[in-house]
Amino acid sequence: MDITSQSPYFIGIILVLIGFFAGFVLSDIFSSRKKKAADKSTQSGGTAYLKGINYILANEPDRAIEEFSKAVQINSDTVETYIALGNLFRSKGEVGRAIRIHQGIILRPHIDIKTKIQAYYDLSLDFKKAGFVNRAIESFEKVLEMDNKHLDSHVQLLELYEDIRDWEKSYQTQQAISKLRKSNDYNVLAHHQTELAKTLIEQGLSSQAKKCFKKAISLDKMCSDAYLHLGDLFYDEGSYAKAIDTWKEMMQISPGFTYLAYPRLEEAFFKLNEFGKIEDILRENSRKNYNDIHTHLALAEYLYKKSQLNDAIGELKTVLTLKPSHIQARQALGKYLMELGREAEAVAVHQELLHNFPFPEKNYQCNECGYESNELLWRCPQCRRWDTIDEKPLPGEKEK
Repeated sequence: MDITSQSPYFIGIILVLIGFFAGFVLSDIFSSRKKKAADKSTQSGGTAYLKGINYILANEPDRAIEEFSKAVQINSDTVETYIALGNLFRSKGEVGRAIRIHQGIILRPHIDIKTKIQAYYDLSLDFKKAGFVNRAIESFEKVLEMDNKHLDSHVQLLELYEDIRDWEKSYQTQQAISKLRKSNDYNVLAHHQTELAKTLIEQGLSSQAKKCFKKAISLDKMCSDAYLHLGDLFYDEGSYAKAIDTWKEMMQISPGFTYLAYPRLEEAFFKLNEFGKIEDILRENSRKNYNDIHTHLALAEYLYKKSQLNDAIGELKTVLTLKPSHIQARQALGKYLMELGREAEAVAVHQELLHNFPFPEKNYQCNECGYESNELLWRCPQCRRWDTIDEKPLPGEKEK
């Protein structure tokens, strides 16, 4: 059998077990007088151990569990076998049995620190698999008390902290991970600060939130979400000019997200009685980035509000030249044509929409794991990566 065809999880178990078995055999080779008396049981235990490994290789976890259970009955002092057995139970979904085994290992007297750390880590994974989030967090934190450089525990904790939206601890944990990996993860840290700021706003702590947004931007100048919400904060305070400047800055550094700022800018300019300035921005951006369909759509909507239907239709036709299957543009085009009394053209647009362009179920997709969403998310709920979700091409359309 090709070992590489097995999952990474089982390959890891195999390598650990082979190492344990080697130590198991070597310890017997160099043991003293008790060796002869224990030869038979040792051999039986070793045989069961090897059979368990073979069953893992054959992807037969049930039979592997059976053999490891035999091994621990023959030699109950083999902690490593218990650890492997507990992990196999967890992989099979028998989390209660895995928890009992790993807790039993931790309670053993005179257990060495390395084995204790491993048992606590495995117990933490048991709790996580069972959905006991708080117990999992406490257990992973216990591992880090014993070994603060235990990278896997930091990684697991980061996932849990993010899931429960404890952004302060998420930020601290990511810092530790980045230090251990010697990696640059400033974009993730910036998102943590941004999310922390949002929670502070919910608590009415606007001044602290403002500091977090600014810290996020200092960590990653490309953190569009921080600019957007900092601008929102200025807007809510009545500082409309500051809000506009903040959103404009975001548009400069992240042209792909300019469409998120347009409705905000429109409202702010309205508050300042400078509504016409949004048209200047839209026209400028449409010239600078002709392929940005969101700008053409926003400009079409603005022109429609000004009753300039023919100009609005021109912008929609530009969108459809760039992206023929864009459903929102076709719907708006049909609507505008109907209002101008051009019924035949409107019917043709709607017929083409119905017959040639199926409606997509989701508009956004993660470019790491393929997760699909109806809305833009900064963090993928499936693979838990940040900044990986983009608009996806519509059916029948090639990705640019």
